[in-house]
Amino acid sequence: MSIEQAVHCEVVGQGPALVLLHGWGVNSAVWQPIIAPLSEHFCLYLVDLPGFGESKPLAHYSLQSISEAIQEVVPESAVWCGWSLGGLIATYTAINYPQQVTQLIQVASSVKFVADEQWEGVDGCVFDNFLQGLQTNPQKTLARFIALQAMGCKSARQDSNKLKKLLSGTQDAEQSALIAGLNLLAGSDLRSSFSSLSQPCLSMFGQSDGLVPLQTATEMSILLPDLQVQLFEHSSHAPFISESELFCNKIVNFIAG
Repeated sequence: MSIEQAVHCEVVGQGPALVLLHGWGVNSAVWQPIIAPLSEHFCLYLVDLPGFGESKPLAHYSLQSISEAIQEVVPESAVWCGWSLGGLIATYTAINYPQQVTQLIQVASSVKFVADEQWEGVDGCVFDNFLQGLQTNPQKTLARFIALQAMGCKSARQDSNKLKKLLSGTQDAEQSALIAGLNLLAGSDLRSSFSSLSQPCLSMFGQSDGLVPLQTATEMSILLPDLQVQLFEHSSHAPFISESELFCNKIVNFIAG
């Protein structure tokens, strides 16, 4: 079943509602390896973020406008699970629309992606370089970003090829959405509001992640002492690809409480 509005959403399975939000530069096709096992337990809402996959772009991009567009096509009360940029959007929604999000799952995500003197993260120039690359050679830039998702773990080549295969034949992202997404990753800081999160939260990290350093887990646990942390020892930025069985088990156990 598809929900045809500005935001495209595939609905699969039966059970408690679980919203899945993908990361930058890709679309909901990346979740294919975990759809079958998770749909045995949950009704999955596979969202294409605005301007990605089958979703139409927005006139104006902000965490608020993206969140509100997604809320139009998902249940009023659901578990939200977001990967990377999707995790940032899910976290924003849990904080600002608490009635929407019963439990929050962050996958290789952060409340602040760019490093500063008090916070571990990536150098801001990483996002600047991707922005420049989008202007000159968007296809090459996206391919480089896909490769970066898996870089560092033992199955890097296999995982990167799997991601490319999942995305082949799917709709290219809109340039406006790509640029807006990078700007949100580079400029968002949810640290102070994350401390007030009231819902149960599970944050998953890859041991070899080059975009979200492991120190982030410690820093986010300081902000939110009740945070549940799961480390994937054989993953980098895409644990649902590298360790899909463990990933699904952790989600099922967390939601079951």
